[in-house]
Amino acid sequence: MNEVTPTNKSQAISILFPPLLTKHHMAELLGRTVRTIYRLESQGRIPESVNIGTQRVWSRDEIMHWIESGCPARRQWERLHPKYRKSKGGRKV
Repeated sequence: MNEVTPTNKSQAISILFPPLLTKHHMAELLGRTVRTIYRLESQGRIPESVNIGTQRVWSRDEIMHWIESGCPARRQWERLHPKYRKSKGGRKV
C-alpha cells in the first residue's frame, strides 16, 4: 500500500480531518478544549459555525484559510473574506 506523504500542513489537515469539522475536530486542530472552542466562538475570535441538524460544524476549508490568514478575529475575517460571512440563521449571506 502506498503511504501518503503530505507536502505541506494544509494537505496533512485535508487528509486527517473531514470537510466539516465538529467541536472535537476544532479542539484537536487548534490545540484547545471543546469548552474553549465555544468560548472563542461566542467572543467572535474564530469563524462562526453553522448548524446542521443539532450539530455545530465549521468548514475545514474556511478554517484552513483562516489559519493561513493569521487567525484574525471574526469581524476582520468576514471583512477580508465576505464569502464567509454568515447571517444569524447560520446561512451564508
